[in-house]
Amino acid sequence: MGRWGVSVIVIVLVLILALVAFFSVFESSSPNSKDVVKLNVSSEGPFQLSDLIYEIENKSYYEGYDNNTLMWMKSLGNKSVFSGEGIFVIMDNDDAKKIPSVYATDVFINEIFECNVLESHSLGNIGYPKEVLLVENVTYLEENIEDIPGGGT
Repeated sequence: MGRWGVSVIVIVLVLILALVAFFSVFESSSPNSKDVVKLNVSSEGPFQLSDLIYEIENKSYYEGYDNNTLMWMKSLGNKSVFSGEGIFVIMDNDDAKKIPSVYATDVFINEIFECNVLESHSLGNIGYPKEVLLVENVTYLEENIEDIPGGGT
């Protein structure tokens, strides 16, 4: 094989490596579909993260909370929070505006949305354990309304 044949092989190998490198960078920079989750939270929100931090530090039902989780929450700054069954969902204010907030007395109203979970932490071994999720890229899906048994007329 002459110089021309070796040159062609080297060029082909370089092109293959360049394509592999390009696609690996592209994949790591785009949101991973396995990180997209569907969440269900109470419509009675959002509330400020600072309010949640205050409650965790001062209410007895959070006694035994994980201090590392609380320190992480404090590092997030000015964020909004929605609560759901077993979860607190933290997001920036722009994402929180995408989720309707409705207060009602005779029904449970839940808001369902998809998002990317950036981080997940546990509040630890407390009476009512909660996972704390930091999310982004909220896409609102729907509202679910359930009557409260025995409520209303």
